[in-house]
Amino acid sequence: MNILILLGCPEPPLLIPSFMFLLNLLKSKGHQVYVAGNPSALKLIESADPEHHYLKGVGFQPIDNGLKDKFDVDYIFGLTHNDAGINYIVTYKMVYNKETSALIFGTGELGGLTQILDENGIENKSIRAFHNPTPINVMLKRIFKEF
Repeated sequence: MNILILLGCPEPPLLIPSFMFLLNLLKSKGHQVYVAGNPSALKLIESADPEHHYLKGVGFQPIDNGLKDKFDVDYIFGLTHNDAGINYIVTYKMVYNKETSALIFGTGELGGLTQILDENGIENKSIRAFHNPTPINVMLKRIFKEF
């Protein structure tokens, strides 16, 4: 399965380690992974794996380019903590017309963000986390258990 992961602003310390965890999980199950992300998030990912041990074979694009130059994907998954990320997830769902889901995390009220996704037919989960990636990683294992 071709899976597109959307990454927004990398302000939360857990975003990049959680992405790397998810990437490893999906690749170990034989999925082809593509990433459309905030340019800063993409630079952090490259810095985390400069020799591409984990990133080998992964397709990358800045998040705006992924809307113009579409990937061949079967499923879209967004990992975000703010309304800008939510807007990208909804926009990607509309442009690609593929099954889409998201994991929303943060320290504040997340109900408004989940409501926007619900209104747009996007399955989602939310979790209170910002620094520690462990709760996110546990949730990612649950979400992708059946993949």
